[in-house]
Formats: sequence, structure tokens, C-alpha cells
Amino acid sequence: MKTPAPTEVKASALEQRHFNPIADLFPESLPPVTPARWPTRGTRADEALQALISAPQNQADYWQGWRLAAYVKELEYDGWAFIKRDISRPGCRRSITEYRIDWADPSTSAALKSRGAA
Repeated sequence: MKTPAPTEVKASALEQRHFNPIADLFPESLPPVTPARWPTRGTRADEALQALISAPQNQADYWQGWRLAAYVKELEYDGWAFIKRDISRPGCRRSITEYRIDWADPSTSAALKSRGAA
């Protein structure tokens, strides 16, 4: 029985970890950025956004309400972008999600700049 020839795989596309995109050559041709909508002042979503602007938040540290994930989802519907990661906390049986504002997102940064928060 013959042994099969060794197969060597060569990637035809750029590997994601080594790909550094350059800035757009014609930025004026890009569509305009629509800033995220600010929630109504005094609402739970507004309280959550103010807390998230000041620091990353998770449900264990967020004492303004018990539905941080719901407030974050409502803000995402309004155009805000967040970076989420699972963390483990002492006293919590399962991992919980930590949210922080994605300052690199165009609509989020445009909304923050419009109010002078960035």
C-alpha cells in the first residue's frame, strides 16, 4: 500500500491577525455617519448610558437596576455600540457580562462628540 503524499495547505487569503487595513483613500465618498440617539433624560437607559460612559459596568456592580442587559440592548437599538466580555466574579455562580462603550464605533463616537462626552 502506498503512503499518501503529504498535503501542504497554503492560505490564499490574508490571515485575519496579520491584516491591518489602511485608511480609506477617498473618505468623502463614504456615507455620512448617523450618530446614535441619546435616550430620554431620566430613563433607566439614560442612567445606564451615563454609568457606561464613566466606566465599564456589569450587573453585580450596577446598583441602579436589575436589568442592565435590557438597558444595553435598548441602547444598541438606538445605535450605540458596546464591547462585551464574560467575567467571573466571586459570589456569582456563573460568568456575567461586562459592558463598555466601543469608542471606535463611528455612530457612538459621533454621538459622544455631539454632547462633548468624548
